[in-house]
Amino acid sequence: MLDRIMMNLTDIDKLDETFTFRLPEATKKQIDKLPPELKKKLSIKLLLSVAEILHESDFDPRRYLSTKETY
Repeated sequence: MLDRIMMNLTDIDKLDETFTFRLPEATKKQIDKLPPELKKKLSIKLLLSVAEILHESDFDPRRYLSTKETY
Protein backbone atom coordinates (compact mmCIF):
# COMPACT_ATOMS: atom_id res chain seq x y z
CA MET A 1 0.00 0.00 0.00
CA LEU A 2 2.75 2.48 0.87
CA ASP A 3 4.46 1.83 -2.44
CA ARG A 4 1.23 2.64 -4.30
CA ILE A 5 0.82 5.87 -2.36
CA MET A 6 4.42 6.93 -2.87
CA MET A 7 4.27 6.13 -6.60
CA ASN A 8 1.48 8.73 -6.84
CA LEU A 9 3.58 11.28 -4.96
CA THR A 10 6.40 11.54 -7.44
CA ASP A 11 6.02 15.30 -7.66
CA ILE A 12 6.56 16.10 -3.97
CA ASP A 13 9.18 18.66 -3.02
CA LYS A 14 12.69 17.67 -2.09
CA LEU A 15 12.86 16.53 1.54
CA ASP A 16 15.40 19.08 2.71
CA GLU A 17 13.73 20.38 5.87
CA THR A 18 14.07 18.76 9.30
CA PHE A 19 11.35 18.45 11.93
CA THR A 20 12.25 17.07 15.36
CA PHE A 21 10.02 15.49 17.97
CA ARG A 22 10.65 13.72 21.26
CA LEU A 23 10.24 10.03 21.88
CA PRO A 24 11.31 7.62 24.59
CA GLU A 25 14.92 6.50 24.60
CA ALA A 26 13.83 2.88 24.32
CA THR A 27 11.91 3.70 21.13
CA LYS A 28 14.91 5.53 19.64
CA LYS A 29 17.16 2.55 20.36
CA GLN A 30 14.71 0.23 18.60
CA ILE A 31 14.49 2.56 15.59
CA ASP A 32 18.28 2.66 15.38
CA LYS A 33 18.29 -1.16 15.13
CA LEU A 34 15.81 -1.29 12.23
CA PRO A 35 17.06 -2.42 8.85
CA PRO A 36 17.13 0.29 6.13
CA GLU A 37 13.93 -0.89 4.41
CA LEU A 38 11.95 -0.58 7.66
CA LYS A 39 13.49 2.83 8.42
CA LYS A 40 12.32 3.94 4.97
CA LYS A 41 8.83 2.57 5.67
CA LEU A 42 8.77 4.46 8.98
CA SER A 43 9.84 7.68 7.27
CA ILE A 44 7.12 7.33 4.64
CA LYS A 45 4.46 6.68 7.28
CA LEU A 46 5.59 9.71 9.31
CA LEU A 47 5.52 11.90 6.20
CA LEU A 48 2.01 10.71 5.31
CA SER A 49 0.83 11.21 8.91
CA VAL A 50 2.01 14.82 8.83
CA ALA A 51 0.26 15.38 5.50
CA GLU A 52 -2.96 13.86 6.89
CA ILE A 53 -2.93 16.11 9.96
CA LEU A 54 -2.29 19.17 7.81
CA HIS A 55 -5.20 18.15 5.60
CA GLU A 56 -7.47 17.73 8.63
CA SER A 57 -6.48 21.14 9.97
CA ASP A 58 -7.60 22.76 6.73
CA PHE A 59 -10.78 20.70 6.30
CA ASP A 60 -13.80 22.69 5.18
CA PRO A 61 -16.84 20.60 4.21
CA ARG A 62 -18.19 23.46 2.10
CA ARG A 63 -15.49 22.60 -0.46
CA TYR A 64 -17.29 19.36 -1.10
CA LEU A 65 -20.87 20.47 -0.54
CA SER A 66 -21.16 23.77 -2.39
CA THR A 67 -20.14 25.14 -5.77
CA LYS A 68 -19.73 28.63 -4.30
CA GLU A 69 -16.12 29.60 -3.81
CA THR A 70 -16.55 32.06 -0.96
CA TYR A 71 -14.71 30.09 1.67
